[in-house]
Amino acid sequence: MQDLDCNDEIFLDKSGSNITLDLNGCKIKHSGEDSGLPLFSVSNGANLTIKDSGQAEDKKSAQSAGQGKLATVERNGQDGLPLRLTYYVTESSVNAENKTRTTETTYKHEVDINGAIVGTKADSAMKLINVYAGGTFNLQSGVLTTTQDAKVGHLIYAEEGSIVNMSGGYVCGATSMNHGAGIELDTKNNSGATLNLTGGVIAGNYAPNGGGVNAYGSTINMTGGTGGTISGNGTFENLPGYGAGICAQDSDVTVSDGYVTNNNCQFNYITKGQDEHKGFGCHGGGGIAAYNGGSLQISGGYITGNYSAEAGGGVYAGFFHQPLDSFTFSGGTIASNVAQNSEGGGVRIAAPTEAEFKVTNSPAYITNNTTNTTNDWGGGGIFVQGGGDWKEGNSSTPVASAKLKIYKTQISNNSAQGYGGGFAACPSGKTAITDTEGIAIFDNSDENGTCLSGGTNGKNEDQPTSVQGGEITDKFKQYGHKDLFLIRARTSNDYVAAVTGQMLGGGAANWSGTIDNTQTSIGKYEGAQAKYMIGLASAPTQEDKDAATAAATLFITGNSSNIHGGGIMTNGDVVAGSTTQVSVYPKMKLNGTKALEGRALTAGEFKFQLLEQNESGKGPYFDQDDNLQFNNCPKVGDGVRNDDRGNFVYDLGRLNSDGTSVYYLVEDPGNHVDGVDGVYYDKTIYKIELTTTTVTRPVLDINYIYYLVTNVTVTNLKNNKPNTFTPPNGSDVSIDITEGNTFTNTYKATGSWTPQVTKKVDGGEMKKFKFELYAENSDNTEKTFQPIYTYTSGSENPQTVTFDPVEIGPLGVDELDSNQQAKFTYYIRECPADENEGTEYEGYKNDTKTFKVVVTATDNGHGTLNCTPTYYEVDANDAVRKTDDPTFTNTYSTSLPLSGMSGVTLTYLAGAAVLCAAAAWMHIRRKANAKGGERRE
Repeated sequence: MQDLDCNDEIFLDKSGSNITLDLNGCKIKHSGEDSGLPLFSVSNGANLTIKDSGQAEDKKSAQSAGQGKLATVERNGQDGLPLRLTYYVTESSVNAENKTRTTETTYKHEVDINGAIVGTKADSAMKLINVYAGGTFNLQSGVLTTTQDAKVGHLIYAEEGSIVNMSGGYVCGATSMNHGAGIELDTKNNSGATLNLTGGVIAGNYAPNGGGVNAYGSTINMTGGTGGTISGNGTFENLPGYGAGICAQDSDVTVSDGYVTNNNCQFNYITKGQDEHKGFGCHGGGGIAAYNGGSLQISGGYITGNYSAEAGGGVYAGFFHQPLDSFTFSGGTIASNVAQNSEGGGVRIAAPTEAEFKVTNSPAYITNNTTNTTNDWGGGGIFVQGGGDWKEGNSSTPVASAKLKIYKTQISNNSAQGYGGGFAACPSGKTAITDTEGIAIFDNSDENGTCLSGGTNGKNEDQPTSVQGGEITDKFKQYGHKDLFLIRARTSNDYVAAVTGQMLGGGAANWSGTIDNTQTSIGKYEGAQAKYMIGLASAPTQEDKDAATAAATLFITGNSSNIHGGGIMTNGDVVAGSTTQVSVYPKMKLNGTKALEGRALTAGEFKFQLLEQNESGKGPYFDQDDNLQFNNCPKVGDGVRNDDRGNFVYDLGRLNSDGTSVYYLVEDPGNHVDGVDGVYYDKTIYKIELTTTTVTRPVLDINYIYYLVTNVTVTNLKNNKPNTFTPPNGSDVSIDITEGNTFTNTYKATGSWTPQVTKKVDGGEMKKFKFELYAENSDNTEKTFQPIYTYTSGSENPQTVTFDPVEIGPLGVDELDSNQQAKFTYYIRECPADENEGTEYEGYKNDTKTFKVVVTATDNGHGTLNCTPTYYEVDANDAVRKTDDPTFTNTYSTSLPLSGMSGVTLTYLAGAAVLCAAAAWMHIRRKANAKGGERRE
């Protein structure tokens, strides 16, 4: 087959007819004569299908990064016929190591143009394919385009109930001075057209609005199949326009598949000298612009790599005073789009459009989008526009703010050059953040006001107070604002924002920063409302971050703003979460002091418990063994410990009853097992009664119920003396439980030593003897020492005599010297023989010496006295000699006076008799042995 020229209009208007044209690699050139007639006009139920069995391969290769890469059609220099299409697709993939982030890669696609229908008329308003009055056009493959210098009204035009089904092929390279150079969907007789895009490519088309697709009162479906690709289309550089990829007015747009990528809303301020629009956000939509009624439903697909010289790099949803009837985002990816001079790198939501971002199935992503504005307030990922007045002639109509309802969203790793890397709100915005299917904001960054807005619409509140209208203070800058930022004039009397301490996933955001220029922190069960200023940084634990990530279905990450609000920037209203009622609990802190007498206190040494009263209304107590009994009273948290100065703080947090709550504060002694060695615990129990009331303050249709503390009564149960406080601020209560020390413990050390001596008997056998340990003038103690006694035991001679252990202490700090020592003196003596006690024996003489024992008791710092005894022998003259072997020696002897031998003891006679008897016995034995007699013993 050869290329054809056809300048006539071919009508297909027979109902039920189905015509298929296979281009088979050939081109049909059509000029449309002077009137710009269509090549095909399809109506009245007729069905035209175009395909190209000779369509060339689409070749894909990696390309450098960037946004708004326009598609091009290379043409023959002689006749201007198309040769090759080049377009770009920015693909997005979820990071394998971090499912909250995405990475975008731009690929270059090249396809040779074989079979094609080519418009050839310059400055024409021709509708190359004209579908109307119930006709159907199907593009399965092949190319619809123009020659080098030709223009068209539209490559495909459809209206009045007609349908365009595009499952393949290319609609590319057209320029229109009207709208919708690629495809135009219009309405006639109150009936629009439908585009079903399930495949194919719409690329490199240019028009004032909707270079790729433009729709009025019609329907666009990018669903099923691959969803098709709308790539590299543009608006004109010399005119402000809308929706380079898709522009839809009063139309229903559904995106669940495919790519809207690298389209460029490219109005150039500098070369055209028309900078009066710059930074006002009054045009844009690199990928999609939809406004003036209708709906935009995004449930899948990819909106990536688009560029807007003004606002809404990816999506421009609504126009001021011309809102969408409905805007929902429930899936898909909006990534790496750019808004160069105004707000909303990823998405711009115009007043008074109401949007709902609620993802229920697979995770969705708004990631790596950028606003480079130097004039507006920002919004790298999302921007929500505030309300105002629509002026037309001499009349003025109030316009409500845009509203975004957002659910189950993690906002992290975004950045801003101004304030609020995660989330920011400017003077006309209202914000309500809740934890029920709400958001988690953490790990964002800002540059502490390096870049600020240009004061558009008279909004200078983000400037320092040295600038007229500025509200930023040094305190605000000092205490944190990287995750959440809001500012308006301090003359505001209404509460315009509310923040709770619990975030998505149930964890604590651990907010810190300023609320209305007052330094603050917000605990897990606390909340705060602001009238004009919020600057907060969050610091959740890794566990709570992980819980938020697990609960999130929408991730707003990696976005950046040259001013404020890297993740989200709002001038309008943002409601995070699904609840209509939020309970906000007061900041309730109980401050106590711990004293330790006897030694220095260390941080974390003692633990304190706050308990709720039990079901019977009773509290804890100490039993007869000094053990703490909780008495089935529930613990509030896991207890707190003292710091190195003895201070402790119980952050009560969740005080959620309207009336009176009763708590008990007690020191936890560990019941002798886990207690601190050497410490005698204070057994005081405090009863704490908190009286609360509630105040309801609505913000954005959410009732925030604030629990306020009106009275606090603290009673020491030892003396039953109550002390009542009336907090000046019932939402932020911090009381000192006592004027002095709340609990006072005493450190005292104890120890023991075991006295022992040696007992021996000379000349006789061991008997029962009695010994006494006693004290005379003991040093460093006022305690009276009662003597203790012990006895010898058994017949072993000599033997060690041991007393029962002697306890020393407890000793306090005032009983020890500078070396943490004390000395005690004891004495040991043998008691006189006593017939009644069975210690008196004939012939035994007791040892009358005395031993002095000096015991050195040294505190080891852990409640124990290490006791070391030193023994001294004291003679009859009280002379003292140190000894390592204190020994009492008794002697055995019997005295019997004889006539003429006075003073001679029988001891010697007895000894001689024994010797004689022994000699005789030995003589008899030897004789027996010599005779061979029996051995006897």
